[in-house]
Amino acid sequence: MRAILSSPGNEVQGFLAAGHVCTVMGYREYPPIAKEYQVPIVVTGFEPTDLVEGLVMIVRQLESGTHEVQNAYPRAVTLEGNRAAQQTIEKVFTECDRKWRGIGAIPKSGWKLRPDFDEFNAELRFNVADLEARESPLCISGLVLQGRKKPNDCEAFGRQCTPEHPLGATMVSAEGACSAYYRYGRGDRESYGQKAR
Repeated sequence: MRAILSSPGNEVQGFLAAGHVCTVMGYREYPPIAKEYQVPIVVTGFEPTDLVEGLVMIVRQLESGTHEVQNAYPRAVTLEGNRAAQQTIEKVFTECDRKWRGIGAIPKSGWKLRPDFDEFNAELRFNVADLEARESPLCISGLVLQGRKKPNDCEAFGRQCTPEHPLGATMVSAEGACSAYYRYGRGDRESYGQKAR
């Protein structure tokens, strides 16, 4: 979140925080971000009513000029999260720098196995630590993630890039912005193929 919010030209006005992550990790790290960047953050689940409730809460905050952290998923998420799960994560993993699809490298944003668990480390076992996934140069998912572009601003959207053949992070998962635009008609799908001809 900090990497996106501090990037030049960022247009993100608020976040729907992922309920599955917050179920484990809680959301105690979000209030300082909301305060520093003056953006509302709402923890949501993945059912349609959860998402709609989260969107309504974000819109109300934007309209009132507030920037708080709210929990629209209290049946699964608490401020502190699941402490037993966190302790297991801390035992098995350590922070590391990680590349994020569409954004690039963010320091201390990922996890890797601690040396005590090297026997389970696929990077070491199969000698694949140097392999890197490359996104298509056609993909603008980083700009979409930063709110600087809309999915249908992308020349590949709906043609070379579809949910069945995604080119970038925002088309990969059902909750990604490009996937949602594609599936729920934020643009004329009939014209996608015609533009490519």
